[in-house]
Amino acid sequence: MAGPEAPEAGWKAFTENVVGGGRLELDPDGIEQCIKLCQEHAEDMRELARRARNDLRALDLGIGEKDIESAKDLARKFDEKAIGGSETIDSGNTAVGLFLAHEAYALDMKSMFEATLTRYQEQDSALAGDLNQSGQQL
Repeated sequence: MAGPEAPEAGWKAFTENVVGGGRLELDPDGIEQCIKLCQEHAEDMRELARRARNDLRALDLGIGEKDIESAKDLARKFDEKAIGGSETIDSGNTAVGLFLAHEAYALDMKSMFEATLTRYQEQDSALAGDLNQSGQQL
C-alpha cells in the first residue's frame, strides 16, 4: 500500500503563477521563517498521528462489543477508521493517515523552501562575485 498523499492545489496555483510570468520576490528571512513553520507543522502532525494511534482506538466502546457480533463489527470499523488496518479503508481516509499525509506535505514544502533559499543564496553570491570582478576591471 502506497504512503499517504496530501493535496497540492495551493502550491500548484502558486507554481503556475510564478512559471506563467508572475512576479516572485524573495525575502530570505521570510523563507527561513517558512522553513521553520513547515518543520513545526510536520512535528505537530506527527504528534497528532501518534496521539490518534493511542487515543482514538475504539477498543472498549461499551456498546456490547464483547457479546454482540454487530457491535464488535462496529467497534472494529471505528478503530480502523482511526488507525487503519483494513483493506476496506484506504490509509489516507484514516485519522492517522491524514495526519501523516499532512506531515509529509509539510516536509515537502520545507524542502522546496530550503532549495529555493539555497538557489537564491547561490545566485546572490554569484551576482556579488560578478559585480566585484566588474569593479576591479574599472
